Amino acid sequence: MAHFKLSRCVGILMVAFASVLGPAPAMSQSIALITDISGRVSGTAPVSILSEIAAEARIQLEAGARLVAIYLKSGDEYTFTGPAQVQFRAAEPQVTSGAQPRKKASPLGKAGNVTIRPVNVAQAAFVMRGSRPTARIKLLTLSGTKTLEMAPDFRWQEIESRPRYRFEITDDTGKSLHESEVTETSFKLPASVRLQEGVTYTWEVSARTPDGRRYVSASDFSIAPAEVRAQAETLRPAAGAPVSDRVAYAAWLEQMELRDEARKYWKALAAERPDDTRLKELAQE
Repeated sequence: MAHFKLSRCVGILMVAFASVLGPAPAMSQSIALITDISGRVSGTAPVSILSEIAAEARIQLEAGARLVAIYLKSGDEYTFTGPAQVQFRAAEPQVTSGAQPRKKASPLGKAGNVTIRPVNVAQAAFVMRGSRPTARIKLLTLSGTKTLEMAPDFRWQEIESRPRYRFEITDDTGKSLHESEVTETSFKLPASVRLQEGVTYTWEVSARTPDGRRYVSASDFSIAPAEVRAQAETLRPAAGAPVSDRVAYAAWLEQMELRDEARKYWKALAAERPDDTRLKELAQE
């Protein structure tokens, strides 16, 4: 009886909360991703490179504007020029006024049925060591990522006093593979230390400044499987490729967790599109 009363009370409370909060908003599923934009383009939400487009969204291009979007399911790429008004239907866009778009196959189609997803970058997690308070050293590479390199470079940000750094790398069993004292802010493993696919490695760099402060940071990384490395080589856009092709490739790198490789493209793209805040954020992640 008591259990029945408790269940009934919980049910009443849930109904009460629902009446206060109102019905849950309907979630619009993204059907396309913007991979390049120039000129004045507007929609119901701000429009920029990597903006997601929901089904039935309407976008207007002013005269001289240009917009490139990829449909996430099919991979088809559409290039629009203004003046134009576009409604993004679930299967393909419909131009309600203006010139019809130029359509081409996915820029990622070179390796078969490869599609991209919207870019959601999570901040890399640091591996905490010990319980004593320490300051962090900013890691510039191999922080919560997979890498295409079998012998990658470990890089970190310099500390003002330029101390000596202690570098260590361990495998996923906790076994130390290499320790070294380093005077620079980068390190490459000796040829005798060979990294393997399918292993999560942890690397740590630490230092102590002349005033006694201790700095330390550590993070995980792994080597991308051979098939992913081969696919990355096949999909890599040629030098001078359009912005839209490079954005699509960098987005694919992100979804494959190849964040260091993706950041190289985000930095170059942010330099070409300095007013795009999303590209700037991704370049600095």
